[in-house]
Amino acid sequence: MWTAVNQLKGILKFPGLGVEFAPGAECDLDTIGREKAEASVQLRIAFENGYLKTVRKSVMLDESELSRLIETRIQSIKSNLVTEISEIYKDRSAAPA
Repeated sequence: MWTAVNQLKGILKFPGLGVEFAPGAECDLDTIGREKAEASVQLRIAFENGYLKTVRKSVMLDESELSRLIETRIQSIKSNLVTEISEIYKDRSAAPA
C-alpha cells in the first residue's frame, strides 16, 4: 500500500493517471499500479513541491518472497500450537485424579 495525502486546500487532479485528490484526502496510489505511479512525472513533481505527502509506503514483495514469508509464519504457528497442546496434555496427565 502506498498512501499519499493532498497537502493543498484545492483539488489535485492527475488526468493521465485517472487519480484525483480532494483537499486533505488520502489515496492509495497502488490502485493505479506501483510501477505506473513511481514512473509518473506528474506525481514526482507533486511530491517534490510538497503538494502530496506519503503517509505510508509498504515494500512490494514478489510472489516467491511472499510465499516464503507466509510458509515460514505458518510453520512458526504450527510449532507454537504443538508446544501449547503438549503442555496442556502434560499438565492434565500430571494432575491428580
